[in-house]
Amino acid sequence: MKIETGLKANYMMHETTLYDAFTGMSPAEKSAVVNFLCEHNENTNRQGAKEAVEYAIKHKPSFGGFVLTVHEGRQIIAAIVVNRTGMEGYNPNNLFVYVTFHKDYCNNEMTIREVMNKAISYAEGDIAFHVEPGNPALKFYKKLGFKAQYLELRFNKQEQQAAIA
Repeated sequence: MKIETGLKANYMMHETTLYDAFTGMSPAEKSAVVNFLCEHNENTNRQGAKEAVEYAIKHKPSFGGFVLTVHEGRQIIAAIVVNRTGMEGYNPNNLFVYVTFHKDYCNNEMTIREVMNKAISYAEGDIAFHVEPGNPALKFYKKLGFKAQYLELRFNKQEQQAAIA
């Protein structure tokens, strides 16, 4: 576990922790991150969050990535889960699977900018992440330099098979 200090927001000091395949993550730390993601991101399911974290820290066969958490005292106020794609030749190297802020920090542009810039600096290569069209942070992410490249289409086989039956 790598702990750094010095992330300033609202004149308070925050600690950041970087987890990856080399630093590892204890079961308690993993549980805290998964709980945070589920509590502060309405579109998160526990199993998906757990799998993304395990992929990032290589607790399962993967290309790895990292998990960045930001703390105020002992409380997590932000977490970013990054998975390496292994598809550098035709897709971005990194996918920001979860970019989640505590509800008290969702509108704090200074904190969001600092956390995003730190995650961007740790990611080697290009980055992609999914943002829903109505997400209020979309405009801010564009200010950081992210651009909408594609419209994602999904096909749910279970729904289609149920409709046919």
